[in-house]
Amino acid sequence: MNQEERRIVGLSALGGMLELYDFAIYGTFAIYFSHKFFPSGNQYTTLLETYMVFLLGFILRPIGGIIFSHIGDEHGRKKVLVYTILIMGISSLGIALLPTYEQIGMGAPLLLLLMRLLQGLAVGGELPTTFVYISESMSSKRLLAFGITMAGVFSGYLFAAIINFIMTKTFSKEALNDYAWRLPFAIGGIVCFVSYHIRKTLRETKAFQEVMNKPKLPVVYLIKNFKPQIIAGIFFSATQQVFSIVGIIYMPSYMNAILKLDTAYISNLLPCALIATVIIIAAVGIYFNKLQNVYKLMLTSLILNLLIVPVVFFLISSKLHIVSGYIILMALHGLIGLMIPLYITLLFPTNIRLSGVALCYNVSVATFGGTAPIIITTLLKETSLIYLVPVAYILIFVGLSIFFTIATKKVAVENMMS
Repeated sequence: MNQEERRIVGLSALGGMLELYDFAIYGTFAIYFSHKFFPSGNQYTTLLETYMVFLLGFILRPIGGIIFSHIGDEHGRKKVLVYTILIMGISSLGIALLPTYEQIGMGAPLLLLLMRLLQGLAVGGELPTTFVYISESMSSKRLLAFGITMAGVFSGYLFAAIINFIMTKTFSKEALNDYAWRLPFAIGGIVCFVSYHIRKTLRETKAFQEVMNKPKLPVVYLIKNFKPQIIAGIFFSATQQVFSIVGIIYMPSYMNAILKLDTAYISNLLPCALIATVIIIAAVGIYFNKLQNVYKLMLTSLILNLLIVPVVFFLISSKLHIVSGYIILMALHGLIGLMIPLYITLLFPTNIRLSGVALCYNVSVATFGGTAPIIITTLLKETSLIYLVPVAYILIFVGLSIFFTIATKKVAVENMMS
């Protein structure tokens, strides 16, 4: 990579990393700041109200995706990357500086809601634009660029875990409840503003500059003419979302509640598994850098998951070898996390590519991703198939993705060079 390419990949990875960092930080530190905005005699009610604000941020993602993808397909990818990182910085720093309920009453939770809604709008455009920007900017090095970028994106969880570790070791619980909970949000905001100033120097992609035919309403044009690609893209993205939610969010609860593993043991295991995810993403991107047949690698990755996920999940659920089973599971998750975003960018032509990617990504997040823990928990309760339900849910989406990969081969290959 030359200096310009390294800058493109670095800034793309940083923006995605901050999305997952904000996601993890809000969930991790809600226990410390929830009473500041939703005072109540019942701790569970306070937390529930705080997480409802969190959920509303996710609901606004599709709207943000439509708005920013329209801007990106009409005025350029660079503009969206600059706007979204700025809005993310404002909302993160805004949460860090918010007055509390004790200070301004109902204005405090309303301002918290506003900051989360801004985050949801920005995030709806950030990652899809990142995918498209690096795919178009480095078309001859897509795998390498995506490998490094997605490794950086998934490092957001690790960054949050490190900040959480430092905060809990540095501050007492009283200090965290009082003021220290603001620091992680301030850190995220500051990094966003630094990225904003650097992103302003990026160049627009050559592929976008060469577009001659731009539809007035990209989303309307997209839905009228590319329904098969939209359906395929939604299920591709849903596969990644479901795998991420099950592997990173649901599995720790599963291992504690169902397998009765100690929480300290799980807390040590999760970072190791996340490191495996990051390493496999970067390694595959670097090793297969010169491979132009993205379709073949996509199909191979999905088939490997279909065959190996049941085996490693058995190792976990039967307690035969929890550590190796979970690490291999998350390494397989890394393959999905690398190949699916890249492949989705190949489903649509340049003039509506961002609208297509954003629609697929945000619809899947707001539907399949967000509901995965609820559906799995309900199925576990109704069927008592504690070993089968989680892995079966993942495999259903992997199987559908294999079908849609084969069905979209011609389209992907035709768009591969654009």
